[in-house]
Amino acid sequence: MFFFLSKILSFLLSPFTYLVVLLIWMFFCRNHRRQKKILLFTIGFVFFFGNSFILDEFLRLWEVPVNESRNKNYDIGIVLSGMVMYDAKNNVSKFNGNVDRLLQTLPKLKKKEINHLVVSGGSGDLYHPENKEAHILKSYLLSIGWNIDNFTFESESRNTFENAKYTVEVLKKKHIDLKEKKILLITSSGHMRRSIACFEKQGIKVDYLCSNRHSGPRKFEFQHCFIPNMSAFNGWSHLLHEVAGYTVYKLTGKI
Repeated sequence: MFFFLSKILSFLLSPFTYLVVLLIWMFFCRNHRRQKKILLFTIGFVFFFGNSFILDEFLRLWEVPVNESRNKNYDIGIVLSGMVMYDAKNNVSKFNGNVDRLLQTLPKLKKKEINHLVVSGGSGDLYHPENKEAHILKSYLLSIGWNIDNFTFESESRNTFENAKYTVEVLKKKHIDLKEKKILLITSSGHMRRSIACFEKQGIKVDYLCSNRHSGPRKFEFQHCFIPNMSAFNGWSHLLHEVAGYTVYKLTGKI
């Protein structure tokens, strides 16, 4: 139930949803004075949520700074999914921007800075629950010749809380004493705050390595500061999703 409610919440928190509502309202409004007010509000709405500079400032407040892990070597690395889908028609794996989580991790494995890696992630797709990300990533790594002998794939989790819960359960089944291990958590900068809290709730202390941070150095270019763009709308959707997710987890005792 919580999984389905989270999908509904994501829809309700998307600025796109309210932009469509405003446009429909304006189209059907027969009061010209009110219609003009709706138009002005919509223009302001588009400028605010489509403005990359404004988005970056809010992201800067939320995102966990990119952190070089305190220890050089770790017994266990945990990388959270949310980066890939399987295209059955073309028989290919399709990655999104969160693949940076994996790209930041593989060099550390290659340099033996991480001894064992857990890839945590099931299916976040309501319509294709069989497409589990951990399995897709396992197949992909095997297809490029990567040795996965020191990997564990956790494929049942559908959200961040379950990432932490099921990862801990899988490792305990291997009789690994997590309190004696140095653990590195790898996920997106905007997702890290909630992720750390979930693992700490499970009694696990982690160092962290942030990937794909969206708010870099401040930019004052004209286009960045004044020209609305649709990627900023997407950025707001992700930010609001994370803030709301953290709040809901806090209220429901998950963190």
